[in-house]
Amino acid sequence: MSKRRVKGSKIAAIIITGVLLIGSLGLSGCSGDSSEGDGSSNTETKTIKVANYYATDHPVNVNLTEIFKKKVEEETNGQVVVEIYPNNQLGDEQEFVEGVQIGTVEMAMTGNLWENTVPEFRLMQMPYMFLNYDHADAVANGEIGEEIYEYLKPLGVKVLGSFPNGFRVVSNNIRPINSVDDTSGINLRVFEGETIINLMQALGFETTVMSISELFTSLQQGVVDGQDNPLATSFYSGFYDVLDHVAITNHMYSPGYMVINGEVWESLSDEQQQIVESAAKDTVAKIKNDVESQDQDIIDQITEKGVEVTYPELDGFVKKAKPMTDEFVSEYPHTQGIVDQINKLAEDFK
Repeated sequence: MSKRRVKGSKIAAIIITGVLLIGSLGLSGCSGDSSEGDGSSNTETKTIKVANYYATDHPVNVNLTEIFKKKVEEETNGQVVVEIYPNNQLGDEQEFVEGVQIGTVEMAMTGNLWENTVPEFRLMQMPYMFLNYDHADAVANGEIGEEIYEYLKPLGVKVLGSFPNGFRVVSNNIRPINSVDDTSGINLRVFEGETIINLMQALGFETTVMSISELFTSLQQGVVDGQDNPLATSFYSGFYDVLDHVAITNHMYSPGYMVINGEVWESLSDEQQQIVESAAKDTVAKIKNDVESQDQDIIDQITEKGVEVTYPELDGFVKKAKPMTDEFVSEYPHTQGIVDQINKLAEDFK
């Protein structure tokens, strides 16, 4: 009987130990779930999709890959993963502009379509507003730019930085353009922005609104006679393979913006925000240098291919374009101060 009691006691001890062990594991599991639920886990991975319409070998996507993605992933120890979607893979610009606002796209490299919703953004594309790349960059990535970007906050969008698409030039298949008198009868594709549509019509062109994703085929088939874009955008998109004439009009600075959804931004820790912001600053600076330095090289390359490049007399263009800025300020008088700041800053870049 004593042996049975000892054996029974051992079995009871084993059962009690097992129960305690299971209870301990259960408590440990609950603790882990709680940590993840309150955002205190250090192992949570966030994925940031970056949408854009640029070709894969355009300076925008090259630097997104080599600078932004690399720096963010390395410095966050892989807690923030960057996925880049070039060539309208997540839709055309209007679609991913809307996507960033509602959060279906975390980030995007956009053009100035924001002007359709936020009229103050039209200032960045007023004709002949900027003297050169350095002047435009000082505005877009300085205090003046920050003042303009405040108007985007109600849309739930934060601007991380601005980069140049370049100064827009006109290309077409009808005739070389040597003065503003040569524009009549040329049907240009334009993007869906009030400023560019009004400007091209003021300069004497006919206009057709069209997504950039449709442009190559439309030029090839003669649906439109030409288009206006920065040299780099047109070159990397292959447009100069189906165009005969390019006029260096530099009629409008074409800004790009690196934007992030506001809720996505707030979901990042303070340290992650600093890393993303620093990486964005480095990225837009390198894009600016690359785009600016490539302009002359692109002109040389397309000339060798047989594209005729002209440098029209610009006084006539400026004269026809100037009333647009005056009309804009008259309609939105609160922007007069911003225009004055831009003009004053120009003195440093003459």
